[in-house]
Amino acid sequence: MREKWAQRIALLTGGVVLALAVIFARSQNPPDRAPPARAPVTTPVTPAADPALVESGRRVYTKQGCARCHSIAGRGNPRSPLDGVGARLSAVEIRRWITPPQEPAALPDNFRAWHANLPLTEPQREALVAYLRNLRDGVRAP
Repeated sequence: MREKWAQRIALLTGGVVLALAVIFARSQNPPDRAPPARAPVTTPVTPAADPALVESGRRVYTKQGCARCHSIAGRGNPRSPLDGVGARLSAVEIRRWITPPQEPAALPDNFRAWHANLPLTEPQREALVAYLRNLRDGVRAP
């Protein structure tokens, strides 16, 4: 007899908790309230990179041996693919990865330290940035 009452009390308690959860959810999200309007997402149009600069960046990529750690279109080390990096990162973000910081303590990790210590001149760095920005999803750099 006590077991039946315990089961009934447990079911009643569960029902009350469920009813309170539904009431709370509806009070916080009334069905007649429209979702807030969102601003349309616009993709910035970036000018096409100079093909000669992109080709120069490809040569820098090859000369520096970047394929030891990275891959592009399945060629190179598959652990760190660069396919689509131009769509994910801006030129400023890519440049930040391959430029030595002003303060040595500003390096977040060992990978950044490796990239930032590449022996690149400023024109080589700009060419490499142009090449990497040219790597977008569905578009292969020359």
